[in-house]
Amino acid sequence: MAQDENNKNYLPEKGDISIGIDFTPVFKYLGNLFNSSTSNTLDGLGGAPITDNVDGFNIDNIAPDVSIMAKYMLTDHWAVRANVGMMLRTNTTRAYVVDDMAHANDPLSESKLIDSRRVSRNGMSVMLGGEYRRGSKRIQGVFGAGLIFGFNQSKTTYQYANALTDINHKPTIAWNTYTDDYRTLQSKTASNLFLGVTGSVGVEWFVAPKVALGAEVNLALYYVKGGQQYVTSEGYNTVLDAVETRYDVESPGDNAFRFGTDNLGGSLYMSFYF
Repeated sequence: MAQDENNKNYLPEKGDISIGIDFTPVFKYLGNLFNSSTSNTLDGLGGAPITDNVDGFNIDNIAPDVSIMAKYMLTDHWAVRANVGMMLRTNTTRAYVVDDMAHANDPLSESKLIDSRRVSRNGMSVMLGGEYRRGSKRIQGVFGAGLIFGFNQSKTTYQYANALTDINHKPTIAWNTYTDDYRTLQSKTASNLFLGVTGSVGVEWFVAPKVALGAEVNLALYYVKGGQQYVTSEGYNTVLDAVETRYDVESPGDNAFRFGTDNLGGSLYMSFYF
């Protein structure tokens, strides 16, 4: 058995290709099994490329998590690597509102209409670089560097059932989007972009031939350019005595500079070499 163990080739070699899976969600899930968590879910093994909140993207959290990790071994010690994340999400929410016309004709009317809100988010993040590994047993130190690039954008579109007319200047709506008696039709954020460099240091422990558990931490330097936010709205212009559509730039766009130990790769992961 000892001789057979020595003959096994645990470490990656020139020409091998690696596919990695970020295990952070798994560890969180397993940990929550023992702390009486009532909201423990396992949504997936990969990360979302860009973090967003309900109302839009948060410029402070657009660094990519890992969705796909891949490597190609140029030699037994040198490799090129890539981390790629993508996101395309659309969510439509509908809600009942009072039928203004029916209520005007009959105050006791219980007629209802439906408003809808469609929220779209899409983005992509890429890290391209190289790595050097050192170690002759089943544990190797891994040192990497690369370039990171990413973008995201968002759009929220509203559809209202109660029409805006010369009689009804402020119709009932499901979501309070009124500003100066103008209701929002669409809110759109131009692309948020980030670009920078990153270095990493980590370790891989080969638990089986060509199968490794890994952990790494990154030191990243990157610049973030936040896109402008545009709003399309409609309201009744009493001067013109007509319904008016207005286009406004609500935000000129933000900028940010980041330097620190952001995890732009797989902080805890498993890699398979073929």
